[in-house]
Order: sequence, then C-alpha cells, then structure tokens
Amino acid sequence: MRPAEIALLLALAAMTAIAWSNPAKIPMTARASFVTVGVLFAIAALALGETHTGWQYWCRELLPVPIVPFIFLNLGRLIPLVNPRTYDQELEACDRALLGNEAQAALYTLPLPAWIADVLTLAYSTFFFLAIVLVVVLAARRDPFLPQVTAAVVFTFVISYAGYFVVPAYGPRTTVAQERYLSLPAGLVGDHVREQLDQWEKTKTDAFPSGHTMVTLAVLYCARRRYRALYNVVLPIGSLLIAATILLTYHYVVDILAAVPLMAGSVALAAWLAGPVPRSEPPPQLA
Repeated sequence: MRPAEIALLLALAAMTAIAWSNPAKIPMTARASFVTVGVLFAIAALALGETHTGWQYWCRELLPVPIVPFIFLNLGRLIPLVNPRTYDQELEACDRALLGNEAQAALYTLPLPAWIADVLTLAYSTFFFLAIVLVVVLAARRDPFLPQVTAAVVFTFVISYAGYFVVPAYGPRTTVAQERYLSLPAGLVGDHVREQLDQWEKTKTDAFPSGHTMVTLAVLYCARRRYRALYNVVLPIGSLLIAATILLTYHYVVDILAAVPLMAGSVALAAWLAGPVPRSEPPPQLA
C-alpha cells in the first residue's frame, strides 16, 4: 500500500476513534460510514495492486480522489469534540500585529468591482479540481513519479486538516469582516457560487491554516517539477485562488503565512516516506 493511501487510512482511523468515543453526539450512521469507507478503501488499494494499464491503472491512481473530500466534509462534527475552542480573536490579533490597525481596516473595506469578485470566486471554487487535474494529466502521461506527486498532495491535505483540530477558527468573514463578506458585489455568478460553497462546506472552523493555500502551492510545486506546460496553465488560477482567500475574507493573513512552511513540511514528509518529486527531463534538443 502506498504512503498516500496509508495517510488517508490513518486519517479515517483517527476520525473513527473520535466518532466512536462520542456515541451520544455522533449518529450511528456516521460512525459506521467511517469504518465502511476505510475498509472499502483498503480493500480496493490492495486488490488493484500495481498495474500500469487499463481501467485498473486509472482506478488505482484516482483512488484517493473521493476520500479526501469525504474526510473534509465530516471534520465539522468531529472538531468540537476534540477542541471546542475557537481562535478567531487570537488570529485577528496576529493580523493586527502584522499589518497594523489601519492596514487591517483597509483590507476589510477595500472595494472590489463585481467582475473581480466573480473572477476571484470562480478561482476559489477550483480548489479540489486543481489537484484532480494534476493527477489526471500526469496519469494520462503515465508519469512514473505520479505516486510521489499524489503523496505530496495528499500529505498536504491531511496536515491542513490536522491543523483545524489544533486551531479551530471560522475566519474573518464571520467575525471582523462579516459585513464586508455580506456586502461583496453579487456579479454575474459570484454571489451564487459563494452561496453554494457556504452550503456545501460542512466544516466551518477551517480557517487555520489555509488549506486552499497549502494544497494550491503543493499542486504548483508538483506541476512545475513534472509538467511545465500544466504549471503554466495552473499558475494564474492558483495565484487568483490564493488572493481570493484574503480578498474574499475567507482567511486571515496569518493563515496564509502559516500555510507556506506547513506545505513545505508536508512535501518534505511525503518525500521522506514516498520519495521526492524529481524534475522531469527536458526534451532533447535537435542538433
């Protein structure tokens, strides 16, 4: 079994332990789902084995794709059982110390044209899809280092999720910048997309660290090392996504700053356990 799959199984095991330790607060259906998903995931990984052809290859390489959002969508009910505190006041104070009172106030009153809010919202909504695109494109190219890439991205996801248990926080859109978030221009699609994201996102205390920033940086890192053409496409989208975390008030500045070393640590841990993501060989030059 690959390191990325082991990391996801450990995350599911931790969630299962938390859920079954609190039977009065977690419904039986939810507790059973953690066990069922973990068992099926392990069986699928072992049954598929290491193959490089046909549908089995695609199933194995894409196996983590449904598990990552499953874990995220179920964190919301577990985080308060481990750490019922929220740390928005502390994170806001960190931002104030970093930026100063005037710059912080200006950040949360900066006017955004409707079309910019639309673009930022659409970029923000690509979060999970960027990682999926990376895996699909490299799988289509039969990249021999795809397991290492997957490990780097999965470890980054899992470590960002662990951070939500350590420092639960709602983010500025529900605290200091609530008025700013509610008054963002509707635009053509932005308001609808933000409303849908709010409804789909069941884990609300996920501000620190910025998983959007961590995973996007990991995707960019892997894309740049394995397929430069994909990196060139993903870079502007990823840059807008990271900017959106601040400008749309989803994250404090300190959430973004913390994401950088945590991403680097995640990728380093993945490299240690699964092997590094090497640079792809440049095409040979014609004489």
